[in-house]
Amino acid sequence: MSKATIVSILLLVLSIGLAVAGQLSMKAGMSKVVEDGGELSFADFKNPVELASRIGKSVWAVIGVLLYAISAVFWLIVLSRVDLSVAYPLVAAGYVVVVFYSWLVFKEDVKWFTWVGLILIVAGVVIAGQGLAAGDDDKSDKTSIERKAEPTLATEAAFPNETSISNNN
Repeated sequence: MSKATIVSILLLVLSIGLAVAGQLSMKAGMSKVVEDGGELSFADFKNPVELASRIGKSVWAVIGVLLYAISAVFWLIVLSRVDLSVAYPLVAAGYVVVVFYSWLVFKEDVKWFTWVGLILIVAGVVIAGQGLAAGDDDKSDKTSIERKAEPTLATEAAFPNETSISNNN
């Protein structure tokens, strides 16, 4: 496995881990918001300043949003290095971790069929993750991470300024 592949995997794990931590923090924070002032509803959107103030008083909710935003920055780095068709299915690993911690930390009642579904997700992540170590086709001896993102006719048409900049470098 190349150094570029290892770095990309670490960035992917970091992005997913931060997103998971963000979700768990937001849940903890919003549980406290509900405990202190009752459940939120669509009617709360009539006064967005009060709604934001109520949520903003929860340190965990704010930390969760910040962690989620930081994970998005790392996700953008991942997308610059890894094919979306390989990286995005791996995000599902975060679903498994969130459900596990929801059960463990928040004492949520997770039904047996949810656990079966999570096992299937893990199997899918393992299968999809094979794209990290192998090229998408037999013509390439490079992994999806090592291949440079070369503009295609579709990307040149959709993003003409972006592709012309990258072609000049």
